[in-house]
Amino acid sequence: MRHLFRIDRIRGCLLGLAIGDALGAALEGLSPQQIKTHYGRITGYVDGVLAWKRKPHRWRMPGLYTDDTQQALALCDVLLDYRCVNPERLANLYLEMMTPKGPFSGAHRGIGRSFRQVLALLELGVAANRSGQPSAGIGAAMRIAPVALYFGDETGPMFDSVMAASLMTHRDIRSLSGALAVAHGVRRLAAGEPRHPSVLFRIAADVLRDEAKIAKEYREHVLKFDRHAGGLSRAIAHAEALLELSQEQALSSLMSEANRHGAEPVCRRATMGFPPACIPTCFYLLMTTTSFEEALTEVVNLGGDTDTAGAILGALAGAAYGIDAIPERWLDGLQNREAIDAWAIALAHRSRRGIHIPDLVRTEQFLTRREIESFESFASSTGGPGGRSADDLLI
Repeated sequence: MRHLFRIDRIRGCLLGLAIGDALGAALEGLSPQQIKTHYGRITGYVDGVLAWKRKPHRWRMPGLYTDDTQQALALCDVLLDYRCVNPERLANLYLEMMTPKGPFSGAHRGIGRSFRQVLALLELGVAANRSGQPSAGIGAAMRIAPVALYFGDETGPMFDSVMAASLMTHRDIRSLSGALAVAHGVRRLAAGEPRHPSVLFRIAADVLRDEAKIAKEYREHVLKFDRHAGGLSRAIAHAEALLELSQEQALSSLMSEANRHGAEPVCRRATMGFPPACIPTCFYLLMTTTSFEEALTEVVNLGGDTDTAGAILGALAGAAYGIDAIPERWLDGLQNREAIDAWAIALAHRSRRGIHIPDLVRTEQFLTRREIESFESFASSTGGPGGRSADDLLI
């Protein structure tokens, strides 16, 4: 394989995040057996018609990413304008993506209850470092790759920006540690560190050091620190011990380990949207597969929180393998590919200068309107949206 320049890895990472998100978007919430029944084995973007005939509001347009990538692109926008994550500007971007309100409007796609609560608080004027929710969700980790790509080996500023981006939505130490783990994974892989099991121990050590810094600087903002600090590091290190096992055995062990760190509800799927489950699983799959395509195919066929698991593993695998390892059919089918690639190139240069990047909010509003129009066509072909409106696609 030819030498990979850092820009190859950065482009692979951001596009990989979006591709993993889009591959998993139509499958979120399905079990592996349901995926197999409806689609056989997933090897590309699929139409949700087969899986969601009775729940058309769950349908997603093939090749279009969800909130995971939207929030990552918002981070790109803020980083390039402020050279750090400015929480006030990031909050304003999230709010701008809610407008104009009314039918067929807004930009957010696939956001969950927790993020809607954050938006409501921000709209009321609550400070960005006070709007984070108490649950141990994985949203802080799914979007964080651009911060690592921007700062590279500048780990101090990276830590500060990860915390600024994450506290806005999450206050549980497991969520914050998960974001830091993905950031360090992306940072190390994008720098060219080998995709070797030993990197898991280095990432676990990175997170432990950062948790000590959290205890010193952010303790008043963080929940569950006394009970769950160190849990994410242990779960990642545990993944390294499973690499020689069969995938079935390893996934079972990853779920058991996640349950030791307070999974609520009890973890019954390794790709559950809980940081000590999903993130170690993504690292495990990165280490036990041999290509970008194999890694992403494995994770989306596991079902569960497929878009977020796909986004996290897509970012890690894209940083490890670079853009040329991404199947061309996946790149060709990705909505808004050119703009995402432009964001990546700008991150690599840490500047927008000379790079055409379309307005983020207007672009996402346009893409969401296109999805709603496609949804209406789909719903009418299945006898109507089952009492739901097109705006249900926005939540």
